[in-house]
Amino acid sequence: MKRVIFLLSLLAPALAPTTAGARPFGEKGQYIITSDARLDYQRDTLSIEGADDETRTRYAFRLAGDYSSFRRVTFGLDVGFEGEVQGFDSSKGFRLGGRAGYVVPLGAVSAWWIRAGVGFANTTVQTRTEEYTLRTTRLSVSAPVVFNPYPQVLIGLGPTFEHDLSAKVANDVDAPKVTGFGVHMTLGFWWE
Repeated sequence: MKRVIFLLSLLAPALAPTTAGARPFGEKGQYIITSDARLDYQRDTLSIEGADDETRTRYAFRLAGDYSSFRRVTFGLDVGFEGEVQGFDSSKGFRLGGRAGYVVPLGAVSAWWIRAGVGFANTTVQTRTEEYTLRTTRLSVSAPVVFNPYPQVLIGLGPTFEHDLSAKVANDVDAPKVTGFGVHMTLGFWWE
């Protein structure tokens, strides 16, 4: 996350001289790239008395691209990869989705970006005793308030909600559906 912020801070001054007359975020004809706050890497070590330490590594990355084809209306795609490895157990998956959004201006350098979409995910889980693939169709809704600290650079924070519309394993056997909500940060940039 620190690297993304650092890279955006280096990129922003380079954009500033060429964007003095830039239109506000959400206008027709803008391309938008965001991280959707999914740039995570975590490594934990579990100390077990009388046994070897066990290490768990988790990662997640989601990148989204949107286009404002009408004034304040955005359409986009997102792709994501995530996984977890702990001892002999692992899970690895990918996600592909589409979404639509609406930008509500809140001022000269801020807006409320409401987005909703459907994504399809495929995750393979492998343990010592079994291996299976989980396929999900997930509804995702988010509404970050975005701020432009520099022209064409976005930083946002807002609520998110995700709900599995379907979850299947193996021969179309139903799996438990997951519903979640939280607060996520969005980092990105846009150009015309």
